[in-house]
Amino acid sequence: MAIKRAINIDNLDFAYTLGQISLTELIKQLPEEPRRFYMFGVPDYNNLGDQAVAYAEKAFFKRVFPEITYIEILESQTDDAIKELVPMLRESDMIGYTGGGNIGNTYLDHEEPRRKVFSTFVNNKTISFPQSVNFEDTEQGQEELRKSQEAYNKNPNLTLVARETQSLDYFKKNFDVDVIYTSDIVASLKPDPSDVERDGILFIMRQDTEKVINPELLERLSYKLNNVGDDVEQTDTVLPFKASDSNADTAANLDEVRISERGWLIERKLEEIKASEAVVTDRLHGMIFCVLTKTPCLVFDNSYGKASASYYNWFEDLDYIQHTTEKDPDKLAPMIEGLKGYEHSYLHDFSHSYDELIDLIKK
Repeated sequence: MAIKRAINIDNLDFAYTLGQISLTELIKQLPEEPRRFYMFGVPDYNNLGDQAVAYAEKAFFKRVFPEITYIEILESQTDDAIKELVPMLRESDMIGYTGGGNIGNTYLDHEEPRRKVFSTFVNNKTISFPQSVNFEDTEQGQEELRKSQEAYNKNPNLTLVARETQSLDYFKKNFDVDVIYTSDIVASLKPDPSDVERDGILFIMRQDTEKVINPELLERLSYKLNNVGDDVEQTDTVLPFKASDSNADTAANLDEVRISERGWLIERKLEEIKASEAVVTDRLHGMIFCVLTKTPCLVFDNSYGKASASYYNWFEDLDYIQHTTEKDPDKLAPMIEGLKGYEHSYLHDFSHSYDELIDLIKK
């Protein structure tokens, strides 16, 4: 019977994200349970890293808190959802905002709805799931920081969850709210093992504003690897077949990714990675996907250091994951060849890193 109830709630939430029912209609059909968690900011765009975050957050609640009713609210539904939820919110209900890497002034289309949520639900426990932060040291960046400080600090019940120590230190220094520290929520996933035969090198490289690796370097590196017999393929964690502009993380007129599609899209990307002898990436979730699939990986940084920070905080002990600042293809190629030889018989368990988050939700 409990399984049937959970499936019905999932169906209701799916109908809500499709616009088939209102949030008010959804809430009226919920069972009278003591606790509900409303997760705002859920992506419907084509960045598979962000989709994996949302997928992992829901899986986290189903695994750790099956008794809590978990409702997803798309980022595009923020304004209407706030209006509907304010009069219906109960004292025991919790508010969440999805994790990822977009607190800051680089992605204001994500930061502005986050401010609205934090500054509205000030009487309920509010949790910003594992995040990175980057407000640039420019006039515009510091002005946006001020706006976020004003919004965040209105909420005495807000806890920010940092996913690396550089964000942890930044949050503590710049925001007057509670802050805790966990690994990225995607690291909590446990994909099915695979015995697929590995072959070739896979490049998972950025094409956005966080990109710092010169395309010429990648061309020269690919040439070096080809010369020693490696097939090299290029991909990304942004889905080009879900957007009109494959160079944009959140193209305005893309074909939306429905919450029912996340699972198979993530599994498809993991299978692609599992089939590779090694991966070269500057994507944080490219690295984490390699951790999950035990795929050898060489990691370059992004523009503000979240990839390297996460590596040294969480993944440095994994012999098949390595970070580099090297820019010479003659030196990089042997590093990749060396990674291919690593044997890894166990999957690292990051579940202990979420203990403080679990305790926070339990309170």
